[in-house]
Amino acid sequence: MKIYFTWYLIPVVVAALPLFWLVLRRDTWRLVFALVVSVAALAMLHPVFAAIALGLVAVAWQIVEVHKAGRLSGGRAVLLVVTVAVVTLAIGKYGQRSAVAVWGQGDPIVSYLIMPLGISYFAFRLLQYVFDHLRGVITDNSFLRMAAFIMWIPTFPAGPLETYQGFYGKRSTTFDRQLFYEGLRRIALGYFKKVFVVDFFIATFFGTVTGTVGKPFFDASETNPWWPLAFVVIVFVRAYFDLSAYTDLAIGFSRLFGFRIMENFHYPFWKANLGEFWRGWHISLSSWVRNNVYFPVFGLTRKPWLGLYLSMLTMGLWHYVNVNWTLWGLWHGTGLVVVAWWERRKKARRKARKKAGKAPAAGYERWIGWLGYPATFLYVALGYAFVATHTPRHALKIMALCVLGPLEWLVNLIT
Repeated sequence: MKIYFTWYLIPVVVAALPLFWLVLRRDTWRLVFALVVSVAALAMLHPVFAAIALGLVAVAWQIVEVHKAGRLSGGRAVLLVVTVAVVTLAIGKYGQRSAVAVWGQGDPIVSYLIMPLGISYFAFRLLQYVFDHLRGVITDNSFLRMAAFIMWIPTFPAGPLETYQGFYGKRSTTFDRQLFYEGLRRIALGYFKKVFVVDFFIATFFGTVTGTVGKPFFDASETNPWWPLAFVVIVFVRAYFDLSAYTDLAIGFSRLFGFRIMENFHYPFWKANLGEFWRGWHISLSSWVRNNVYFPVFGLTRKPWLGLYLSMLTMGLWHYVNVNWTLWGLWHGTGLVVVAWWERRKKARRKARKKAGKAPAAGYERWIGWLGYPATFLYVALGYAFVATHTPRHALKIMALCVLGPLEWLVNLIT
């Protein structure tokens, strides 16, 4: 995320824009320029990883080439690229911790193993590119176009996980004044969300709640009974503003150069059930998981519940491999399975009522339907107890207090 707060970002963008639009007339040279600037910007923060990333892009490109030549089966191509992605994620996310344990803090080897937070997005883009080639969705395999897409620096830190076909298919190859203005507005919005809302407003006015409840051994008897519930709501809202801020910045800077990157959020706080929530929250990641985990699993097993659980576990472990993120994945997987079961029951019930000559929806359904909105919001917020803590015990304690605290307050109020 540091790339958006480095001293050289604005001068580089200001210098790059006229060169990109006015000097470089051929599209090939523009893509070369975009690739060089992206790699150079990444190398300023992570020089070792910039070189490694280019090497991994070359490996993925070669896997596609060998497969197209008929010298590598689809199954082996999948195995190879998944292995590359898993090893990359393992070293990037956990290599530094292992190096600290072996060599100690401050050792040069440790500093070289510092990888960017966007390594997860990088690995998933590699997988997506190879998978789409194997499916026949992508037919060309230009190394330049592939490298410019995967290394595009605005989407490197925090996505969105735009597809190759979307990256180039929605692109404007001529200067679009309206698109340029939209990009500037999104950049301003992104910095406002991150700097003012997240780093100032939430930190200033809600820092006491998050700092107190976020401690592993906080004493619930010494805090307001509503604080645990406020804690999960605050971290959920903070996560939205933080992630959507980086999405705004990625979309905004991309539009300055003619790339229309996909939206990543669509009113996620106002959804009637968990299924709708995941169609409006981190849309690029949830779409990636749906296409590459849920559909293949469902196609092989015909068991939607298994696909839902594996999809959410993949999403959780993509963030980090530990117990808390595993429980978060199970929490959302269970919620999606229950919602899918309820929707099937509701559809069957309405079909039976219609067959019997009654109104499709019972009267009470129209009155209680609105409860799905706060219930979905609170269910997702409760799941953030796993995300905002380091141990399952701490998370479960907060979740229990989210229920018991308000009940205790209500009992005391009544009595």
